[in-house]
Amino acid sequence: MSGAFDSGVWATLAFYVASALTIASAIIVVTQRDLVRAVVALAMSFIGVAAIYFILNAEFIGVVQVLVYVGAISILIAFAVMFIGDLANAGTLSQNRLISAAAAVLLLASIVFVAYNTDWTAIDEVTDPDAIAGLTGRYQTASSDGDDAVIRAVEGSVDDARGGALVDGSSHVGPFLIRELILPFETLGLLLIAALIGALVVIRGRREDDAA
Repeated sequence: MSGAFDSGVWATLAFYVASALTIASAIIVVTQRDLVRAVVALAMSFIGVAAIYFILNAEFIGVVQVLVYVGAISILIAFAVMFIGDLANAGTLSQNRLISAAAAVLLLASIVFVAYNTDWTAIDEVTDPDAIAGLTGRYQTASSDGDDAVIRAVEGSVDDARGGALVDGSSHVGPFLIRELILPFETLGLLLIAALIGALVVIRGRREDDAA
């Protein structure tokens, strides 16, 4: 099971580096008054999150994180910053910063509380064969005495056997998006384009009113 999920020294070091990059970039985002630098720091924070996904063997989610958040959301925010006429006054502090800071502290405290009080089990300590198959091995769902389906570990060549959760599932997720969810996928793309065009129209209308 160690081959599917590397929990060695290098993986641990990479995790801490990616976490430090994510946290430091997020702090810069909320403290930097220069909007251009804040957008760059936001993109770096997204890259750090994507690196954590890759370290956890969630390659598909990591690629989506890079394509959607780093390549789309960050560029969209950058365009919005470019359309702001008064960049000097755009970075002024908000009047609700104390409320926002209190909400952030409460959220951080709740996350720390849950993480501290949760009984975490290392993946190397898992001994149940069905659990191992569901994580890194090969398994198939089988009906139990009731209506619920259970995971059963399988060995050898089984046609309907699937890889575990920590095995690269890009080959399964990609065809599922293209075949089963092609209409919602394309509709979402059109919706994002319409929102971008609408935002440009609104900005242009405001500029013409200001000029008049």
